[in-house]
Amino acid sequence: MDPIRPSRGKARGRPQIPINQPVISSLTSSLPQGIRGPRPTILQPTQSSQPLQAPTTGVGMQRPPRLMPPRPPGTAPQQRAPRPLGPRPGITPDTTAPTNDPMEGVQQVTEGLKTLGTGGGDSLVPLGRGAVRGRRQIDLEHFRTPRPQSSLGDIGKQGTSGQPIKLLANYFPITSYTNWCLYQYRVDFNPEEDRIGTKRGLLAQHRERLGGYLFDGTMLFSGKRFDPATFELASTRRPDDQIVIVTVKFTNVIETGDYANIQVFNLLLRNCLRHLKLTMIGRNFYDPEAKIDMAQHKLQLWPGYETTIGRYEDNILLCAEISTKVMRQETVLDFLNQCAADRNRNKDWMINFKSGVVGTTVMTKYNNETYRIDDIDENSDPNSEFSKKDGTKMTYMQYYKEKWNMTIRGGRQPMLISKNKKSIRRFGVEDTLVYLVPELCIMTGITDAMRNNFTLMKDMAIHTRVNPKERMDRLTNFANRLLSTPDSVTELKRWNLTLSNKLVELTGRTLQPESIQSRTKGYNGGEEADWTKHLRSLPMFTSASVKHWVILAPKDCCREVEAFAQNLAKAGQGMTFLLPKPVICPLIDGRSNTFLTELEKVINDSNPSLILCVIPSARGDIYSMIKRKLCIDRAVPSQVVLLKNVQKNNMSVCTKIAIQINCKLGGAPWLVTIPKKGMMIVGFDVCHDSQRKNISFGALVSTMNDSHTSYFSCVEPHESGEELSVHFATGISKALSKYRNKNGTLPTSIIVYRDGVGEGQISHVHKTEVRLLQTACEQFYGPSSVPFAFVIVTKRISARFFAPSKRGPENPRPGTIIDSVVTDPTKYDFFLVSQHVRQGTVTPTHYQVIEDTLRLPPDIMQRLTFKLTHMYYNWSGTVRVPAPCQLAHKLAFLTGQSLRHSPNVGLDELLYFL
Repeated sequence: MDPIRPSRGKARGRPQIPINQPVISSLTSSLPQGIRGPRPTILQPTQSSQPLQAPTTGVGMQRPPRLMPPRPPGTAPQQRAPRPLGPRPGITPDTTAPTNDPMEGVQQVTEGLKTLGTGGGDSLVPLGRGAVRGRRQIDLEHFRTPRPQSSLGDIGKQGTSGQPIKLLANYFPITSYTNWCLYQYRVDFNPEEDRIGTKRGLLAQHRERLGGYLFDGTMLFSGKRFDPATFELASTRRPDDQIVIVTVKFTNVIETGDYANIQVFNLLLRNCLRHLKLTMIGRNFYDPEAKIDMAQHKLQLWPGYETTIGRYEDNILLCAEISTKVMRQETVLDFLNQCAADRNRNKDWMINFKSGVVGTTVMTKYNNETYRIDDIDENSDPNSEFSKKDGTKMTYMQYYKEKWNMTIRGGRQPMLISKNKKSIRRFGVEDTLVYLVPELCIMTGITDAMRNNFTLMKDMAIHTRVNPKERMDRLTNFANRLLSTPDSVTELKRWNLTLSNKLVELTGRTLQPESIQSRTKGYNGGEEADWTKHLRSLPMFTSASVKHWVILAPKDCCREVEAFAQNLAKAGQGMTFLLPKPVICPLIDGRSNTFLTELEKVINDSNPSLILCVIPSARGDIYSMIKRKLCIDRAVPSQVVLLKNVQKNNMSVCTKIAIQINCKLGGAPWLVTIPKKGMMIVGFDVCHDSQRKNISFGALVSTMNDSHTSYFSCVEPHESGEELSVHFATGISKALSKYRNKNGTLPTSIIVYRDGVGEGQISHVHKTEVRLLQTACEQFYGPSSVPFAFVIVTKRISARFFAPSKRGPENPRPGTIIDSVVTDPTKYDFFLVSQHVRQGTVTPTHYQVIEDTLRLPPDIMQRLTFKLTHMYYNWSGTVRVPAPCQLAHKLAFLTGQSLRHSPNVGLDELLYFL
């Protein structure tokens, strides 16, 4: 339904599947970049017609057409790419003077952009939410975008306005560490071994020779230099007594202060966490002994920790955040049986099963390993045979019985396939598949159905919404546990690393509450940044004119719809938004085809300003059908309301719907004053098509006037592998053309808030999207271009802040800025707490300015960002991100989930997607 209130800025329902991951990938499709994989054995190519082999952590299969190329004799092992020394040379674009044709600039940019971006030799990767989000790209990690000059003045990147406030942060100081230099060695195994646990065991057999070291599976770090620089060791692999030759080769010296030092600290930290008897799932560690059973929902909650060591303004700090992993008490076989039980009514039950499993992470019962499921093989089952290393054959049932003493009882069940990602990252081909039995795989995470289960989410929130005091206690207990476990203490002492158990103290600033303007008077949202009570009793800033509107509803509830329409008009009248009496069209039933027929008839007969549809239940297909009809086929603003909300006829709900309708027709409920004139503010976000996982939609929303109450929006679809930056720059060109048409002049400055960018993508965004934005602007402004700022918005962060008070630790007030101590010295960045939350701990948002020719003082940039969090009209309070960013997310989400096609351009100046 059209939501009447956001989830407090949290992007609910965000797609988790990478940008180029198909729902059901074929066995021969190449693996999307950025998917974390399991740790199976890499199997050597054979000539067998059934080249299947059985590793110890799953059952692996080689694929004859895609064998891994053998390394020629005497060839050196593959080395890490050289470190970039700085930004690559820019591209000198063709600068064309502006033209009077409003769309000519768009066409020029669209035609010219596709040849840019590759000119500097940069390899382009698909960007956007989920592409390689959250993954470090090793080759790019050392590249730092140059810090903008506007943050290098006397005060640096720190603001000045607001009231100073003492805060605590979830960071622990590293109080001392040895100023040693480390020696880095490349370690190779012959025959090759891909399981890190086995590699560690093979290397540990030579601890006397190697002394103290850290090993990440490929690189070994030691405090001493071995002589000779390259040497071989012979180890015995325990399961089969095979001799494995371990080659250790010197590659690099890591000096104190080198970035790789931090990587070594994180390796050391992971070793310490293993000593706490925590289980690693994905990237984080969880405590199965402290699990919380939710038997009524067939779930377990495993508490755990996200940890990372990094270099911050004045010190090296350990950032620790509590985490919870949802472990479902059902296997993939249970889920298969649920889907199969519906086979008589639903012919697509197998497609539903595949959609519910492919792309998810499962954990195997027998060794607690996690695997991402990439495909389903319906032609295999536990009775299928595979070839062992010695050439003999056995069934999967026999293998699991002999190896793990697990009896498979589920009969015929299609096998799950997980691709060996490590061989893909290393060699660029897929040569190993891991076959898993559904019965032995426990599902993790929560489904959309679970998210929509109010009782389940309420019960889960008791354990997952942790208030500041409890969070601080748990973090301190974690640090004490790390410093008191004997093996962990020994590990820290060996490397002379000292960790404090006291949270970092810092000084933030709390900005004054912003003034909210109605048509007649100003007010503010107070300490909680919530102005709902003022909104209901004052005129909205601007009200749209509605001459004729229609309500479509099933005929058996028309009386209730009439009462609802009266209440809606009453709520609007209180805010001086006048809604005339609507025409109510009764439908014979609530089916989608009935709606479709009646919608076409109503539009042809009366062409209403707005159509409100009352639907009997929250069925996504009816909602999507209505939105596709009115947002793509016919450009008519629409509102969809559930029948149960019409029957409640609640005044609060009616008020919010009246505000939504006003916004969708071009009105603005309130205004926050932004003094700078001629500025265009842009938000950009990405969402995936809910059915075609290889299609994504980039949504751009930009302001069109000085009060920032008028908007332009556009959506650019792109396929995986296409360069999203080109579509982004095309959207900017469309926005500039529209701005010039509406105002008779181009904006004098631009600020872009870019969401959906992972840490590993920032340098790519800087080298391509920023460059293409400059090129697009030069098409309109000429060589002098226009001053602009490009800001990366990140919501998924581990940082938390606590405000000490007489009542104990509390959440900081909305408007709290943190721009020191825990920020990055190489970046122009800051944290902003913009919301008030009544339960749990508030999550700040991280902002990083990666380009700034506008040169606003840092204080102005921070205050402007806070002002924009007040301007999202779906909620009469602040949200987590600037309004253009949140609007772009809403538009991208609507397009990806329901429309699956670019909307009609007739709606591009209305907030029809609220």
